[in-house]
Amino acid sequence: MTTKVIKVDPFQPSDETLASCAEVLRSGGLVAFPTETVYGLGANALLPGAVDKVYEAKGRPGDNPLIVHVARTETVASLANEVSSVASKLMDLFWPGPLTLLFPRSPVIPDRVTAGLPSVAIRMPDHPVAQRLIDLAGVPVAAPSANVSGRPSPTSFEVVYADLAGKVDIIIDGGPTGIGVESTVLDVSGPVPRILRPGGLSLEELSNVLGRVDVAGEAGLGPALSPGMKYRHYAPRGVLLAVQGEPSRQRETILLEALRLLSCDVRKIRVAVLASSENLAAYCKLQKHFPDSFFVIELGPRNDLSKVAARLFSSLRYADSLGAKVILAESFPRAGLGLAVENRLKTASGGRELPGRQEGPLRVMMVCTGNTCRSPMAEGLFRKAWEELGCPCPAMVVSRGTSTVEGLRATPEAVRSMERLGIDIKDHVSAPVTREDLEEADVVASMTSGHRDALLARFPQFSGKVLPLSTWVPEEVHGDVDDPYGLGQEDYDRTALVLQRGMQALARRLSEIVCYEEGID
Repeated sequence: MTTKVIKVDPFQPSDETLASCAEVLRSGGLVAFPTETVYGLGANALLPGAVDKVYEAKGRPGDNPLIVHVARTETVASLANEVSSVASKLMDLFWPGPLTLLFPRSPVIPDRVTAGLPSVAIRMPDHPVAQRLIDLAGVPVAAPSANVSGRPSPTSFEVVYADLAGKVDIIIDGGPTGIGVESTVLDVSGPVPRILRPGGLSLEELSNVLGRVDVAGEAGLGPALSPGMKYRHYAPRGVLLAVQGEPSRQRETILLEALRLLSCDVRKIRVAVLASSENLAAYCKLQKHFPDSFFVIELGPRNDLSKVAARLFSSLRYADSLGAKVILAESFPRAGLGLAVENRLKTASGGRELPGRQEGPLRVMMVCTGNTCRSPMAEGLFRKAWEELGCPCPAMVVSRGTSTVEGLRATPEAVRSMERLGIDIKDHVSAPVTREDLEEADVVASMTSGHRDALLARFPQFSGKVLPLSTWVPEEVHGDVDDPYGLGQEDYDRTALVLQRGMQALARRLSEIVCYEEGID
């Protein structure tokens, strides 16, 4: 199929330009067009064959219903068996606009549109192109988002063309959309109105009119059967992790997680961060160290979620274009459009979340075999390096052994090597690594890759947290840190110097990550 592209003035589209598009819709063809939320892929909602083409072009599952778009409120009477007083009130107040309402469907609506459900979802878009196109077509238009099913929704003509060229009859280029997330889907059939999909109209705006409004999936409510809710949507190609918690803890979590991923040479991956404007500077510090594999994408300020919503889908697609295998996304306040942003991130990530760092000091753990030479030396050297940096933030440093018993002292040779560097480890007492140690630690540096393998054989859930020291700071430490146990003082001294370089580098790297406050470099 050859797809025709028609460019229009998004504010004053001419009837002459849109007439041919309207005729294509009327006769059963497919037209992609802009709305105030995202681009939609339209078909005549009264022709089952035309609706079939929508599912085919998108690769959309057949049991995922569509939203019907209208240009006039009076059209609803022919599409719904009943229009309640609550629905009428909402139509008067919020149509045209980003609100989709569920109605008991009339017999004129084909089963294909509703996927066999007894209700039909209807909305009136608030966009000059969409309104005039539907009005000229003279038929209700079934229109999901104009993208390949499951991918981030399109907010620009270019994205629609990339996904659907050759699959649809016409794509109307009406410039970028405004809101950036889809409409809010509201069910008013019960005693308490219920948001089935958060979107461009906020919970607060609806609550001001309706009083109590529930949100599907909260307060014990079950999943809703409405357009866009049954399957994973909005997903980038990379693995998306939504980070939870307070903004500052989200930032620290993202930076530490990114450093772990980027330091792991074996994986050779690219990492992208979807960032709030407030945390941008902190991420850019890490970007200096990984200019070719760490990317920062600004979503917008936390106090203006309209910008965040408008950029969300395009940012997910941009992360894909950068080749990001892992995408770490900040979460945002739930007020206003924040509820829709949260919903889209949760859906796009498939529910995968990364809990934010807990309150407290930065927790660093060194690991060797017996916890009597290399790891206690590393512990002492990191403490000294951290102090020399001015203790950029509170830090708790410990060392543990993969195969040790509790209560052993550091070897005399390790004690002497540290004394020569001005560090006292005479009072060190060995301890084995526990699950609790790994849960609490932010950074785990093993002396060799063998130590990492030993830990992950017992605790595979911490694979993203445990890395050899040479992976954390590859420029300063090359390969495994040799075990001096049972050898002479010279070997201990050589090991101590390797560890000194490694701990100084690790301290510098971590200080740049967790200490972002203005005035701290």
